Amino acid sequence: MKKINFFMICQWIVFAPIILPISIITGAYEGLKKVFHQAAVDIFQTEEVTS
Repeated sequence: MKKINFFMICQWIVFAPIILPISIITGAYEGLKKVFHQAAVDIFQTEEVTS
């Protein structure tokens, strides 16, 4: 039978409520940055002239 690491369980209980919202906010922020960057690329298309 595997031994249960109670100290690790306590760490997860303490830090999960801190890490989870930070991860969600960071992911949402990165997603919004990508959406606005893609919108800017689509809206403000630059035409390159080759000669």
